[in-house]
Amino acid sequence: MNGLCRNGYRVGSGRTRLRLAAGALAMQAALAATGAYAQEAGDKGGQGDAIVVSGYRYLAEDTSGTTGLPVPIEKVPQSISLVSEDFMDATDVRSLGDVAQYTPGALFDGNPGGTASIVKLRGFAAGNAIDGLNVGALDYEPDFATLERLEIVKGPTSVVYGAANPGGIINQVTKSAKANTPSHIELLGGSWDRWRIEGQVAASLNAAGTVNVIGIAAHEEAGSFMQRVDSTKTVLYAGIDAELTPGLTGYIHGGYERYRRTSFDGIPTFPDGSPAPVGRSFFIGSGDFDLVTPVVRVNGGLDWEASEALSVSLKLNYLRSNTTGESGFGFGLEDNGDFFLAINNITKSVTKAFSAGLSAVYKLDDLGLADSFVTVAANYQHYDTKQAGTIPDMPEGDVANIFDGVDAIEALFNTRTYPGIFDYSLNRRLRYLTLSTQANIKVAEPLTLLGGISWAKPDVSKQSGTAPWEDFSGDSQTSLRLAATLEPVQGLNFYLSYSESFQPQLFIDAVGDVLPPLTGEQYEAGVKYVSPDRRLLLTAAVFDVRQANQARYDQTIDLIDRYSPVGKVRHRGFELQAVGEVVKGWQVNAGLAILDPTIREDDDPTLIGKTVAFLPKSTASLYTSYEFGGGAFVGGGIRYVDSVKTDIDRATRDLPSYVLADVSAGYDFERFRVQLNVKNLFDKHYFVNNYQTLFYGNVVGEPRSVTVSLRANF
Repeated sequence: MNGLCRNGYRVGSGRTRLRLAAGALAMQAALAATGAYAQEAGDKGGQGDAIVVSGYRYLAEDTSGTTGLPVPIEKVPQSISLVSEDFMDATDVRSLGDVAQYTPGALFDGNPGGTASIVKLRGFAAGNAIDGLNVGALDYEPDFATLERLEIVKGPTSVVYGAANPGGIINQVTKSAKANTPSHIELLGGSWDRWRIEGQVAASLNAAGTVNVIGIAAHEEAGSFMQRVDSTKTVLYAGIDAELTPGLTGYIHGGYERYRRTSFDGIPTFPDGSPAPVGRSFFIGSGDFDLVTPVVRVNGGLDWEASEALSVSLKLNYLRSNTTGESGFGFGLEDNGDFFLAINNITKSVTKAFSAGLSAVYKLDDLGLADSFVTVAANYQHYDTKQAGTIPDMPEGDVANIFDGVDAIEALFNTRTYPGIFDYSLNRRLRYLTLSTQANIKVAEPLTLLGGISWAKPDVSKQSGTAPWEDFSGDSQTSLRLAATLEPVQGLNFYLSYSESFQPQLFIDAVGDVLPPLTGEQYEAGVKYVSPDRRLLLTAAVFDVRQANQARYDQTIDLIDRYSPVGKVRHRGFELQAVGEVVKGWQVNAGLAILDPTIREDDDPTLIGKTVAFLPKSTASLYTSYEFGGGAFVGGGIRYVDSVKTDIDRATRDLPSYVLADVSAGYDFERFRVQLNVKNLFDKHYFVNNYQTLFYGNVVGEPRSVTVSLRANF
């Protein structure tokens, strides 16, 4: 359930990691699978308390939390991309949008208002989760220092999560405290006065190493290649992970993050979609307009291995964010340079998400069904969004000319007066309970069958201003999941799958009603291969996703975007990915995706057969690094995004394709690591759209940037 308002609010959606106590089983498998790495680290580390820096590792395997299936990743009948902490460090990614450009099937779809990246999977908005529970949409970019990895599952996940988008889900796996978790401090400096200091402290509280704690603190400040734009963020994070009794483990992770950034939403285009003839640093807004978002999140869980056959898991998750501040933007650029100015004073944009999940896995080995199991789960999600603001008066006029320059435009913004022209208020609520079960049965040595079903009952309501709450709940929904996996030789798996999705959405149409729920189905076929030493994973998948009621931008009323549902769209395509270690010291993450998004049904017959706008048909990426003997390492990558239509009928110009190149180099010596990263090496000039409409124009992509970091482990 993804919603988006003009001022940058977003509501709903989901990302994942079901920590089933089957996670205990999966963790054992993952530890066994990575034994070769552990042995290598031990060989390199020698004796004593020395901290080992063992190079980049791009493949992390435990996906039981994402899929609800305690099986190795190559046996999961679904395309999954894993983004490890090592890969995020190697590439110096700073946002989910950066991650998307290195993930096949994922698309960076803009950053409205500078609040947070919008990511699409297979052309549909991605869901969000933290440690396996839905958290709705995000009004901030998560700081990767607090994460162990990202798990990106492509395709419907409604049997696992109940209400979920057909495109897939992105799960943030928060950092756990382990007996061998290192402590470190890191300093970073970069282009446009960017600097960052980060520290991590970890320790065991008992001699047995069964109770471990971790604490993380970071502060970052940065300017921008755009005039007047800057940002700061402060991150505090703590966690405790403990083995309470044999077979019973628990964790509590939580943190506070505060983000402040200058509001910026792009440069309007001329009526035909042509960019305005201004430099990349051109700014529309005011340097005094800041958006501030404090975030509080707490999550915890218990995993109980009741017996060799039965595992039970309980998880809780709470997230609250509130964005406030002034946001200025322009729209309606004419050929003579005139365009309209508008300001939104956001007095409240609160998002609260609470989730709880109870699940169990029962292995069927005692019944003569080796490597088979049944899962049952109950999930409850509750999302609230409360939005309020004021549209100020602009006594000097609401029309500017882009050729007058940044200073003149900013001066007009700064003439605003309050209390303003009018106030607005919009509250939305989504609650739902999901019950689900899955059965994974190995019917013969090479063949495994999977079946699952979920039932979800949504409660969707909306309140505008002081009007009474309106109910848009609709009926309950069941979703199916069917799959077959064939393993002719160890490590090579072919699969076929069918899955359904259901997701209430909180987009508002022109008359103020909530759009009907998204419903979808997907057919997928694929093959996965994991190398004998489990250091390299190859994945290929073809898919056919069909979704009804996808939101399409219609118009803007009172600074809130209004949408209309598209009857049915069909996204077909294929994805290829290779991730892991090719040979000792050589890491790679490469991917290719082809997408064909088509409108199949609609009340408007002229739309049928048209290609959906603002979706590139092809994307590709490659990042690779090599670690030489003696501690030196180098890396480099490319990111390619195809051109996109900005109008279904091509009435406006396409956004051109672009290729970005990144490089890195560094050196490990004793407890220290120094690293240089250069992004957009050839300084490519490119554009990104934030709202799937040219109404607000486009944002210029970041030029070449440089960062240097120094990390000390202790």
